[in-house]
Amino acid sequence: MERRCEVQVLRRDQQTLTITPIKAALSWLRNALAVRTHVQFFAAVLVVVGLAPAAFAQPQVIRCLLPEVPVTDLPAAVLAEYRAEIAAEFEAYFVAVSTHIACLDAERDRTLAAARIATEAYSTFLNTPSAQKDFP
Repeated sequence: MERRCEVQVLRRDQQTLTITPIKAALSWLRNALAVRTHVQFFAAVLVVVGLAPAAFAQPQVIRCLLPEVPVTDLPAAVLAEYRAEIAAEFEAYFVAVSTHIACLDAERDRTLAAARIATEAYSTFLNTPSAQKDFP
């Protein structure tokens, strides 16, 4: 029965194709390609929008970067010649260390808040009655 139905559909489609002028068929094809292009563009936009936050998001692992200590194991002549620049590097380092410690404090507070929420959720979970299972 399915095969006969398919044959009927094919015959109807063949009749439609023989009746339809070639210009109309080409016009239909152009419209189909345009719609396909719009669909592809829409799909591409959805993919980009979906991946954009992941592409630009900073990993949580490197939130608080430790600043690099300025190099002082240089020859005495270099240290003497670039004394002002090395002193400026150390001043910038100490400012960066203060910022780093503030970042660590903020991260500690954020982690403790998350742990507090998790503890409350776990407490709620432990206080919910377990489901009674029917054993055969």
